[in-house]
Amino acid sequence: MPDTSPVPAYEGLVVVDLSRRMSGAFAARLFADHGADVIMLEPPEGHPLRHEAPFLNDVPGPERSALHAYVNWNKRSVVIDEPSDAQAWITVADVVITTDGYNDLPIWPLDDMRPDAVHLSVTPHGLEGPLADAPGSNLTLNARCGWAYVNALRDESPLTLPSRQFGYMGGLAGFVAGSAALRRRSESNTPERVDVRELEAMTHTVYPWSIGAIYQGTGWSRGATGGRPRGEPGPLWDAADGRINFGFGDWHNWREAMDLFNLPDQGAREDLQARNARYSKDLSAVMAGVARELPNMEKWPLFHKLARLRCISGVMQTIPELVENEQFDARGFIVETELDGNSVRASGDPHPMSPPSWSLKSPAPKLNAVSSNQPSSPLPDEISPRSRESDSKVFSPPAKRGEMPKAEGGSRSLSGPLDGVRVLTFTQAWSGTFATELLAFLGADVVQIEALRRVDIWRLLRPWVPDAIRDDSKTQHPVNLQGVYNAVNLNKRGITLDLSTDEGKDIFWRMMPNFDVICENFRPGVLDGWGITLESLAEKRSDVILASISGYGVTGPFSSYPANGATTEPMSGLSSIHGYEGDPGMNTGGLFPDSISGYSMTAAIIAALARRERVNRPQRIDVAMLEAMGVVVGDAIAEFDATGRMPLPIGNHDRQRAPHNIYPCAGEDEWIAISVATESEWLALGQELGLAELVDDPRFSTAALRKSNEGDLDEIITAWTSDQESDALEQRLLAAGLDAARVSRPYDQFSEPDPTYLSSGFIQSVDHPEVGESWLPGAPWRLSGPEDRQLRPSPCVGEHSFDVFAQELGMTEAEYQSLVERGISGTMDDVAASV
Repeated sequence: MPDTSPVPAYEGLVVVDLSRRMSGAFAARLFADHGADVIMLEPPEGHPLRHEAPFLNDVPGPERSALHAYVNWNKRSVVIDEPSDAQAWITVADVVITTDGYNDLPIWPLDDMRPDAVHLSVTPHGLEGPLADAPGSNLTLNARCGWAYVNALRDESPLTLPSRQFGYMGGLAGFVAGSAALRRRSESNTPERVDVRELEAMTHTVYPWSIGAIYQGTGWSRGATGGRPRGEPGPLWDAADGRINFGFGDWHNWREAMDLFNLPDQGAREDLQARNARYSKDLSAVMAGVARELPNMEKWPLFHKLARLRCISGVMQTIPELVENEQFDARGFIVETELDGNSVRASGDPHPMSPPSWSLKSPAPKLNAVSSNQPSSPLPDEISPRSRESDSKVFSPPAKRGEMPKAEGGSRSLSGPLDGVRVLTFTQAWSGTFATELLAFLGADVVQIEALRRVDIWRLLRPWVPDAIRDDSKTQHPVNLQGVYNAVNLNKRGITLDLSTDEGKDIFWRMMPNFDVICENFRPGVLDGWGITLESLAEKRSDVILASISGYGVTGPFSSYPANGATTEPMSGLSSIHGYEGDPGMNTGGLFPDSISGYSMTAAIIAALARRERVNRPQRIDVAMLEAMGVVVGDAIAEFDATGRMPLPIGNHDRQRAPHNIYPCAGEDEWIAISVATESEWLALGQELGLAELVDDPRFSTAALRKSNEGDLDEIITAWTSDQESDALEQRLLAAGLDAARVSRPYDQFSEPDPTYLSSGFIQSVDHPEVGESWLPGAPWRLSGPEDRQLRPSPCVGEHSFDVFAQELGMTEAEYQSLVERGISGTMDDVAASV
């Protein structure tokens, strides 16, 4: 039976939410979801999210925003007239969250923070650097990080991701880094500042294909699936009753699958029988046949038939379909909250844990819902439910507020807040490897396991030495030269171990007790087949954490179904709201669910570590990619119930703001994103355009009129930007305080990095033993305490096997060579030598 007695990871923690952006608000909500007492200090008019559309029945009001209802639940509201009024709350907070830029940050009395507190700052571009005080929105940050470029259809404008993805990603990254920093709060006598950059957090979700393209020397990259001409089948295909995605390259039972499409000739092709071989084969005849037959087939029966053949596919679910999905229903993922007295549905737990930690306890607060605007010390129960006798050594408050014992030695964990945490991982491809890379960025020791006969699938995409990195002076193995793999496995050690052998299993079980966390993202049941379960792990280490990512989770009717990022986008509903305005929906140009699932798993692991002593038993984390993605369309689900309308793609436009679009500039494929949110910004834009008549035009005299005449406004701005150089225009508009960004190409960002990235240290040169030097991104945060920001290359196959076995087991070189001779461990050099 599953362990259902809740143990909230951050119960006893007081978080003061000073955010004015969605990213900080979402980070605060995640703390609240895991038991923290979150006090939202609002100005008299309320948090900005209260004024964001959509509204209940389309009637604005501070209690009627669907976004506020979703992002601010589980919190309490206190209205303050001046920033200085926050002082009393800041002095009792364990975590203070801000979203102000560097110049505006001094308005808050942060010098009064507890010496053991954490200041979590989440901003568009960070608190330092050339863009530190530049504005940023979902539109302009999508342009700056490259998502808008890779999403574009061929010969059409760049396309932003839908809704508010930067708010979600910034919030997730903030929660990850902020909760990690809490682990070492007693190691110093000064608060730790955690500086999270939304731009960098989002860059991690789009760049791996650029590294692969740079290795190939292509000169450009549109991501995994971007840059297709309009009307070409894929990655979404039109069935008789909707759209569906297929992952042909990963299909098992190829002949039987082709029979479903009445394509026996394609099923008989010998060159397509091996799954891995299909990545480099011409599938045009297959795709033409599928496009011909599919309009006569219904999406759901086909989806289930393919799943039974272990063939990956994913139906594009609309939001109305999503909330009725049987997998969500079986796992209790869809929850209900309150919106101005009405019930609306939304997304629930992004990373189920056993025992549970997450819960929805209360709806988003009404403005000034806490009667007292001054906390007493200690906080009274009517203001905070925090336990005064918490048994968590991480969050236990001192006997008197403001008094902390001196840190022994006066220093902090040198490699990062997860220094001392050890992770043994079977993760592969992207979702799980990204999660464990984030743990490594935070100082954890991560050891990644592969088998010589079954290496990470991302090592197998191109079985040759790429031309741009060919070096005849050294031995190069194709499996060590895959850009996508080398992009997402930094700062880890890699070993090979064949667990199909008795000796391989024995080595694993002897090493395993030395590790805190075991991670994997296999199809459910694979680890069980090796005898690795939570119960068997707990026999070796009673406080072990087993963390899994799979397409649908380990329970529910879809649990055995195959999935990947490309199929999860449509299944999650994201594809149904992503696309050009008027289109039926489309996949992104990348694989968005993998990185989101990675962030979600990392957050859950840190939460599990935080409560480990209180739980005092093994913990299980069950991340479903479908649910992790469901969280970032949660506002669309709430919108459906709040308005009664099915959310649809709106392209680069916004529900309230205009102008809000991506406009062409002089030169080939040069574009700039411009977003205007306030009247002062509108006046500044008119001045920069040199078009006084635009500001005086009665069609555009108010925000509502600009929105209703958006087409005319876009035409006028397009006529002006078309003659402008994008770089110079971006600088002019930024200097005027406007929210603008040139559309960046990810290939260029990582072949000739932008000074903004270089000056911050986010992108570094990494020297790989077989590849040479590449530009790669590091952690999307900066910690004021010690951290090791030096990036180390992704491991070659088996590179650290002997070192790890010697360290963990005292293995001799002769014993290791015996493993190599029998193929139980080794490197690609060993394999080559044995041929």
